[in-house]
Amino acid sequence: MKSLISSICRLRLTLPYAIISVSVFFSMCTHSAALSLSQTQQHVVANDPFLEGSNYRKKALENEKMAADYWSNPQLSSSIQNLPTNGFSLNQEPMTQFKVGIKQALPRGDVNTLKQQKYAAKSKVVSAESVSRALWLKREASVDWLNWYYASQREVLVDQERKLLEKLLEFTQSHYTQAIDGASQQDILQVRIAQLALEDKATQTHQLVEEAKARLSKWFGAPIVSTKPDAPSDKSILLGYEMSSKQLSRLIDQSEPFTLFQYHPEAQALKLQTRVKAAELAIEKEQTKAQWTVDASYGYRQDAENGASRADFVSIGVNVDLPFFNRAKQNALIGAAASRMHAKETEFRLKVNALASQAEVLRNRLTSLSEREVLYLNGLKQEVEQLAASILSAYASDEASIEDVVRAQLRQVEIEETLLSIDVQKMETLIMLAYLYLPVSSYAQSTVGASR
Repeated sequence: MKSLISSICRLRLTLPYAIISVSVFFSMCTHSAALSLSQTQQHVVANDPFLEGSNYRKKALENEKMAADYWSNPQLSSSIQNLPTNGFSLNQEPMTQFKVGIKQALPRGDVNTLKQQKYAAKSKVVSAESVSRALWLKREASVDWLNWYYASQREVLVDQERKLLEKLLEFTQSHYTQAIDGASQQDILQVRIAQLALEDKATQTHQLVEEAKARLSKWFGAPIVSTKPDAPSDKSILLGYEMSSKQLSRLIDQSEPFTLFQYHPEAQALKLQTRVKAAELAIEKEQTKAQWTVDASYGYRQDAENGASRADFVSIGVNVDLPFFNRAKQNALIGAAASRMHAKETEFRLKVNALASQAEVLRNRLTSLSEREVLYLNGLKQEVEQLAASILSAYASDEASIEDVVRAQLRQVEIEETLLSIDVQKMETLIMLAYLYLPVSSYAQSTVGASR
């Protein structure tokens, strides 16, 4: 079997890149029944077409930056001037000459330098967008993976509930068979009705699992063949950053969001776009400066018909355009460029405000979820377990009904389902907070170091 799988893998290596990626994923799921959150995050980043295209866009901008440093091509001209029409002889008239000239236009002001700055800023925008895209991919794929994990764990709880009802049915049948007081056929029917209702719940839960797997499959371009998700690690919950949840909480408490999130990749991309617009504004301002053109020519003359020597001509000239007669047009273009720059600055401030507001919402949500978790773990769970055991003992002594027993047993499962929901919501909230906070410090340090 292993040799057959290896042969199939070797055949797949001849297929296009997209099919290879899918084959690798299938191979991963074949050898490992569980698909971890870390594997999902790595896959979506490694196989994202946008990130692959960003590398090409960055190379294109680097080439454009290099090309912007060069002057425009010189112009070479040649002509025969002052040729007489009564004989077309080259030596008949003294002004007849063969002229070769060259002309070079100089850059207008510092346009070339500013264009280089513009393309350099655009390249940094692409880098910031790539970082932001990779983080966004991890966040969105992680949320879809958590939905699958939650649905799968609910199936586990349904199985536990099924076993619980089976034991309860055995207990009730045993009491009925032994003709213990209080045990009746009605009690058995009550448990069986609860089992039938559980089967409907199991069907709905399985539907949720399949729907969650279908949503997750969009990140792989193929159906998910893994049977279950692996337990998420702390590192994968924090999007691969080397930090614990306690360290993240400390970072959240000690930071000022409206200052910190100026360095978030999403905000940095907009800030760098502002620099692009500033360079475009400076380029428009340079258009108000004169542009110079220098030219030189050499005119060759033949000797006269009587053999007298004729001197050749050398000409050197300078041309300059006068951008002073369309001042209204230039001012309008400068105003438009300035408005675009200010609009980007506004977008940057709005993005920082939005990120800070989102962080505040998530921080309050995490606090509330932690309080609920403590309440359930230290209070409700123990109380409900004690209540269920007490009612079961009361039923055995004919002091409680079977409905009370079933209700108490199912209440335990409901507590477990609520704890599962809280746990998954906490993980999702931590993922969102990691997306906001963890890229900021490293990105800020790299940005400050680059500016220095």
